[in-house]
Amino acid sequence: MHLLTLGTVKTLSVQNFINRSNLRHYVVIIGLVLATSFLPPRVTLATAITPIPIDLGSTGVIHGNHTVDLAAPNVQFQGQTIAMDFSFQNGQFIRLFTATKSFQIDAFLRINNAPLPSLNFTGSGFLEDNQGGALGPTMTLQAFPVTDLNSQTGVDFLLRPLASNAVPGDAYGFHLDLTLPDSPGFGFGDGPIGGVTFDANTFGIGPPPGIPRDIVPDGGSTALLLAITLGGLISMRTRVPSAG
Repeated sequence: MHLLTLGTVKTLSVQNFINRSNLRHYVVIIGLVLATSFLPPRVTLATAITPIPIDLGSTGVIHGNHTVDLAAPNVQFQGQTIAMDFSFQNGQFIRLFTATKSFQIDAFLRINNAPLPSLNFTGSGFLEDNQGGALGPTMTLQAFPVTDLNSQTGVDFLLRPLASNAVPGDAYGFHLDLTLPDSPGFGFGDGPIGGVTFDANTFGIGPPPGIPRDIVPDGGSTALLLAITLGGLISMRTRVPSAG
């Protein structure tokens, strides 16, 4: 009887220990839930898409560079990543011919006089087809600060895109993904407009009429044809007997 009593007491002690452990476990879980409920919400800076229309101006074949106005987007620098879609208006496009070499885009965006040292920008970009898809691979951007004596007044984003293997190719816009600096109080949008410069040995601005379907490199064929023609004339001259 005594042993049974002791055994009963021991069994009850173990059960009480288990119950107390479970209680502490629940108390910890409830405490964590209550603590996290009073934490400030985490701010996530999602990628925002900013559409930017561009008027390319008159159509035709360009030899060298062509600059157009660019209205800066109203964006503040908060360390976020933004996507910019630059779309050519009124059915315009840029045609890259077979003869086009070293095509590049220089987009200048003004900054509202951020103090030096210059801000750090990173990003990438690509040309877009008529459906807004990538025309060629994504390329890394180069960013060059534009400064005066005391502040940064703008930034040049240089994109050297590679078009698809199918030439000629028509680009209906271009896309930039930018990671902006964390500099509250400064951004794009204030002040005069910026500009975009398209540069290559030759390219076209459409739609037709005004541009050919393609322009191919000369490859020396004209010089060869001229040499053959001159050779034929000389040969004919030697065969004609002189008068008298």
